[in-house]
Amino acid sequence: MQAVRYRTGVDEVTGKPLRGFAHVAQSLGVIWETRFGERVMRLTFGSNIRGHLGEDITPDLVLGLYVDMVEAVHTFEPEYRISDLQLVRLEPTGALGIKHSGTYYPEGRFGNYTIAQTKGGQIARIAQRLGRAA
Repeated sequence: MQAVRYRTGVDEVTGKPLRGFAHVAQSLGVIWETRFGERVMRLTFGSNIRGHLGEDITPDLVLGLYVDMVEAVHTFEPEYRISDLQLVRLEPTGALGIKHSGTYYPEGRFGNYTIAQTKGGQIARIAQRLGRAA
């Protein structure tokens, strides 16, 4: 039996090492916070989530956010597949909390989807983070 090759990296806030799903969670935040065309040499990287800022919250807008989140993750994060999204918080300031869960594939970047772990209960604070970044 071969050992699982977990992805490693550095926490963007603390500078401490990240390994496994913690690295994927940070990657999701980077993907969702980055606008298309924002990264030099990677103009197609990111998502359109920030394009929804300033719009009234309607069921159509929430569905659009869900679609943008899933498309971005499935395009740029081979180690995670979203299976469920749920709006769990909406604040008067415009901050949204979207709970996502899915399947984590530690070796997905190598095309190996035989090793899988269910991950649930992760909350993405969409507008709150994006409001600061905008």
